[in-house]
Amino acid sequence: MSNILKVTTPLTGYENNSIKNNPNTSHAENMNIQNPVDPSKVVRPDGRTDANSQNGAQLGANFDSNFGAFVQLLRDTPELSDLMSRLMFSGMASLVEAGIGENTAEEIASLMQLLKMTDAELLSFLKNQTAGAVRFQGPFFALMRQALTDAPTIEQRADILNFLKRYTDMSSGKHLMENIKGNLNEIKKYLFHQQREQLEELSRSLSHKGPQDTGRNTARLQQDIIPFLGKYIAQTKSTGHLRDLVSQLLSNTARYENGDLNKLIEEFKDLLKYPSFQKNFEGMDEDQLRNLLMKLNFDKAAGQAEWADKFLNILRSGIQGEAGLENRQVFENIVNALLLNESVYMPVLHLMLPVELNGQMMFSELWIDPDEEGSGSSDPRDRIAKLLIKFDIKDVGFFDLLIVYEHENVSMRLFYPDQLAPFESEITQGLHGILDRNQLNCEFLSVEKSIIPIPVSSVFPKIYERKNTVNVTI
Repeated sequence: MSNILKVTTPLTGYENNSIKNNPNTSHAENMNIQNPVDPSKVVRPDGRTDANSQNGAQLGANFDSNFGAFVQLLRDTPELSDLMSRLMFSGMASLVEAGIGENTAEEIASLMQLLKMTDAELLSFLKNQTAGAVRFQGPFFALMRQALTDAPTIEQRADILNFLKRYTDMSSGKHLMENIKGNLNEIKKYLFHQQREQLEELSRSLSHKGPQDTGRNTARLQQDIIPFLGKYIAQTKSTGHLRDLVSQLLSNTARYENGDLNKLIEEFKDLLKYPSFQKNFEGMDEDQLRNLLMKLNFDKAAGQAEWADKFLNILRSGIQGEAGLENRQVFENIVNALLLNESVYMPVLHLMLPVELNGQMMFSELWIDPDEEGSGSSDPRDRIAKLLIKFDIKDVGFFDLLIVYEHENVSMRLFYPDQLAPFESEITQGLHGILDRNQLNCEFLSVEKSIIPIPVSSVFPKIYERKNTVNVTI
């Protein structure tokens, strides 16, 4: 009888696919012949590349790790500037014409009005964004940066970074509590009526007005709410989405607990045992730090960016399909790019400026490293700052601007779109005029026609090196 499973020539690699039939083949040998992953290349079906395989190894990234996933997403995600330019220059109008929901249409109209500004308003707009984006600012964190630079051992650097990690969780306490309440509200939908009422009673006292509430809320979550949900899942043998929601609750609770003020103070006391750290914070004790932290307004940036709230509402409507299913992917890509740019692995400051400046629509992204590697000085005049500015002007084109500020000297390279080639000398004179008006010494200036957009990673290689980053994983 014919073998109906092998009536044709078998596919290469499948004719002897068991260890029993291939006693000399081992899993380790199969792993050895594969090359390191390079997400920038077209890959084979096994997810590997043959060409330039050493590039991935040079990055030093394990592509099965969270950081490796970040690197891959950074290379694969469409550029935010391209997506936002398309949406701002034509997409918003087309969405309204396509019959988008009335509320979303009003949000779009209101947003476009907010983005109209003058030169002076643009400066204020940029300052507000910077104030909301930089969490570690002020004299205290200037000293903390200096202590991190002066740390003579890896252990001391790790302890300082752990302190900053705990501070991040403490400053995010209100936001984390809102996430916890959201988790509980979703969990209630999957409980029986009696247990739902019990959970509502247990969670009614959860509120966060400041760091002083963290201990009380954590105790209620760990001693009452989480055991109650664990018992319910065990009794009902519930699986699926309820377990996922409880896992999210546990993760948010762990971060919330990590932001306990008393534990933060204890870590600061331990840091004072290091002589070099004590030298930077001479005279500061735990009571002074407690008073300082209690006076900080961690939510000062909340509600200051009205345009951002409206923009997020538009994105939410787009993802929900209110802008048409054909446009849903664009909104999802924008959200993915925004989340990626604010990742904990991103070692540089990222800002975006969607504006209509003096009647001209423009979208700009700014990538800023205020303390480029090698400077390490506490004096702002001696520090090296590097900026990459990408901006797209409607009906003009896309620009890349690279700026390095060092010791009161400025080096600048501008890459302009093809159609502006006849005006290169005028652009050069204009840039010199801007630098002179702001009393900046121009050490180097280059104006060139753009060939391809400058990759962010080529300007800031530390993105792939994991330098100057804080590990915030639990």
